Amino acid sequence: MPKIPVNSLKPGMKLSKPVTNDAGMILLGEGTELTNALIERLENMNVGSVSIEGAAAPQKSLEEMLSELDARFKKTENEPNMGFLKKLLKEHIEGLYK
Repeated sequence: MPKIPVNSLKPGMKLSKPVTNDAGMILLGEGTELTNALIERLENMNVGSVSIEGAAAPQKSLEEMLSELDARFKKTENEPNMGFLKKLLKEHIEGLYK
């Protein structure tokens, strides 16, 4: 359930958590499907971001992630269990991009 800035919201997205004001009053309930009018209302109320349903998209490309993984394990991948750990992390990262 990623937190999305209000200016990046699209109609059809659903809230995974209620939107509340500073006093704790619920403005929009969990599961509300957003419309253009609701998004505009959130912008007018100066709401910064909201939690929406779905998984967060990776912020880096697959190549960048794998390059960083290689760099982090460069000194230790020949140590016991570190090569195995690197393999598991690589499989996990690749799964995020499917």
